[in-house]
Parts: sequence; structure tokens; C-alpha cells
Amino acid sequence: MKIPEIDKVEFNATGADGTHMRFTSNLLNFLANRRIPRKFHLSDWLQALDNEMLYHLRELARMALDDPESMGTTVDDIVSLVIHILAAERQTVEVNFRKDQLGHYISMLHHLAALERLRRNGLLAYKSFMSIEPEAANEVVIPQGAIYQADAIRREIMQSMH
Repeated sequence: MKIPEIDKVEFNATGADGTHMRFTSNLLNFLANRRIPRKFHLSDWLQALDNEMLYHLRELARMALDDPESMGTTVDDIVSLVIHILAAERQTVEVNFRKDQLGHYISMLHHLAALERLRRNGLLAYKSFMSIEPEAANEVVIPQGAIYQADAIRREIMQSMH
């Protein structure tokens, strides 16, 4: 059965000061324009990002962990992104978590962006899906050919964990 063509939905999320929230907008557009509705996992969206967006996401998450004060309103995009990822994965409109958990979620976002980079380079594969939730399995498989690059993989993963 052919799925009928529909117009794409375009979101342009902005912060309280009117600043464009690039990553939140991208995620909302991804969610709104999926052709086949199914349960969302963070890895779905990470795989859809181009290399530049993935690189910048990882860098902004790292900055949010290291020195959020220096980010100005850009930190709002990362916080909004985490909230929208949680809402999409939990399939809910309201997201509750303690303030002290935010750093963990941002750290997971940074770590999973690093794993996605390794996946794109053929150095690992996801066993199933990847999630921002702390209780998620988030298992990876290292392909036979990548075993010879184990040091590079280990270094990349350790950098993503600080």
C-alpha cells in the first residue's frame, strides 16, 4: 500500500529571547515528518542527522557539561532537546525529572552522539536501539573488522564519558 504524499510540517523552535533552537527544531521536524509512526528512540534521530549536525550536537553537549554558563542561551536548546527526547521516548506530553538528573541526560546525549559517530565509521553497530533513559540497555556490537581498531574505539568512548 502506497503512503499518500503530505506536506512537510516545519517547526522553528525559539527560546524565550527569540533565539533559534537549532537542535530542538530539528528533532521536532524529524518527529513530525516521520512517514511511518512507530516508537521513537534517540538513535532514530541521531542516525538521521548529517555529520555536521552530529558533530555540533556532541560539542554543545560537551560544553553544556563542562561550562554551561559560557554557552549563553545555547544551553536552552540542549535542555529543551533533552526534554523533547524524553517526551518522545516516553510517549508522553509531560516530562518530570529532578534537576540533578539533567547532567546525566546531557552526558548520555554526548555519549550516544559519540557512539553514532563510531557506528557511521563502521567501528560498531547497535544491538537494537539506543535510548537516553538510564535504564536502557544501549548495547553495541563491534564488527570483526573493527577489532583491530579497538584502541581507537576505546579512546573515543572514554572521551565521550569525560
